Amino acid sequence: MVNALVVCRAGVGSSMLLQTKIQQICAKRGYRINVEHGKLEDLIGYDGDVIITMSDLAPEIEGKFPNVISIFDITNDEEISQKMGEFTVAHDHIPSAADDKKSVDVFLGIMKEQVAAFMDTIDYDSITAAKRLIQEAEANGGRLHVTGIGKPGHVSGYAASLFSSTGTPTYELHGTECVHGSAGQVKPGDVVIAISNSGNTTELKATVSCLKGNGVKIISLTGNPDSWLAKEGDVALIAGVKEEGDPMNKPPRASIIVEILMLQSLSILLQEDFGLNPQQYVKWHPGGSLGASIREGK
Repeated sequence: MVNALVVCRAGVGSSMLLQTKIQQICAKRGYRINVEHGKLEDLIGYDGDVIITMSDLAPEIEGKFPNVISIFDITNDEEISQKMGEFTVAHDHIPSAADDKKSVDVFLGIMKEQVAAFMDTIDYDSITAAKRLIQEAEANGGRLHVTGIGKPGHVSGYAASLFSSTGTPTYELHGTECVHGSAGQVKPGDVVIAISNSGNTTELKATVSCLKGNGVKIISLTGNPDSWLAKEGDVALIAGVKEEGDPMNKPPRASIIVEILMLQSLSILLQEDFGLNPQQYVKWHPGGSLGASIREGK
């Protein structure tokens, strides 16, 4: 629903007449516009979608609001209808602040449900198994890497940074470049966390197959326990959701959050076993307010 404010100087005669005309046109044509009227002072703090006024007042308003409709003859139904139609075609997609809040509330509600469902089904034994696989590799000179395709590829960068800063040196491995030479960064005995919500991503299949051919152990992180990736992993971490958070249910949102939560849970176990303390942490993270807070004993 679009919110419109019809204004004149006094907020009485002209704005009331124009408001009635616009309401009639909107009702006849099915335009989803909520129309109110007021005086110039009512524009202070107004956060609606469009201002409608007479042409003699328009120059005083234009430039102060993104959408201003100027009406030359407030008794001319044809002019009003044409200009309201043009605005509707161009801006009917503009939601009101209330519409925006509703959309965000729906999204956050879905996120809350999906994260809660994920937390209720966490396999703690698999996280422990992943931790031990990493520690065994480290004890034998092996290293940890993280890879993924698409949005999980960005998650892998965050995870590598988090693990590295909390006691487990970790390297991001490009999900597609791996099969074009970047597999050279791994060596037999290393561990790679491979991330894919579906667990069946074609590019990641090629990457994982290449890595296993180089003697690497795989920790699968996927939302699909029956997927190719889950079955190929030496350890499988399952972090799945049923809804991503929007009507299409396609763009990764909730799935990314639970993947990150799973990786953070694993990082907690590794950090605790490492015995990380503030004195060591600040050596790796001396910059920013975080580093300063440790140096200042906060």
